[in-house]
Amino acid sequence: MKFSIIEKVIYGLAILLFCLFCLGPILWAFNISITPENEIIKGDSQIFSLFANIDNYLTLFDSTTEAHQTIMPAIYNSIKMATFSILIGLPIAVITAYAFYRYQFVGKKFVFLFIIITMVIPVFTTIIPIYAVFARNGLLDSLFWIAIIYVSAFLPMTTWIIYNYFKTLPYEVIEAAMLDGANEVEIFTGIVLPMSRPIIITATLVIFLMSWSQFQIPMLLTTTQANKVITLVIQDFQGRYSIEYGLVAASGILTIIPPMIVAIIFRKYLVSGLTNGATKG
Repeated sequence: MKFSIIEKVIYGLAILLFCLFCLGPILWAFNISITPENEIIKGDSQIFSLFANIDNYLTLFDSTTEAHQTIMPAIYNSIKMATFSILIGLPIAVITAYAFYRYQFVGKKFVFLFIIITMVIPVFTTIIPIYAVFARNGLLDSLFWIAIIYVSAFLPMTTWIIYNYFKTLPYEVIEAAMLDGANEVEIFTGIVLPMSRPIIITATLVIFLMSWSQFQIPMLLTTTQANKVITLVIQDFQGRYSIEYGLVAASGILTIIPPMIVAIIFRKYLVSGLTNGATKG
């Protein structure tokens, strides 16, 4: 299919607009992060400073500074939360999707539809009851139990993605294994899991990215500075009467680097897993 010159121009402009829309805030934050604070607060400051430096990043990585002691534990907490979410949520999602894929039972469609519908429930409709339960049982400020809430939020989507991928697998292979006398565990571990490597990696990435970007849930369920995640501590550079714009921007850039690296490295699995599984029903 050939495109006319006008169509190519429109297509190029659409891509450019999309890139500006997605990358514009990031580039703007990076520009602020390398601009000296006195240049930022000047009324006649230019868009791009002539005195750019990396002092804000050096401050964040200097172990003797308060900024470093604020940011680095928060990054560690975010990594810990993402790890908990993956270790707990991924096995549950895989086993749940496999059960829907392999077995027929009364109310199967209704149960699966009910799970999927929970994806559209806003977090603030459930967070107050969750907070009450946590407060009543002494679970506030526990990274493990907060990760459980993460898992409950991510489970419908990851189950749906994995289930749709399972449906694309050649069932003849499973039938042949059953004829050879393979039991359910052997079919699951020896056939289904090896063929599902792309979607498992995809689900892992989805859980990691969604866990890393959480703000509302940890904001309400963490009570001490020691257990705050990276999305929360950035606001610590905003005081009552002043805001350290450069450190806020540098912290924001630092926050997006881990998920960006993960997405770039595993982009092939992320794209192929979603397109091969989630779009097929």
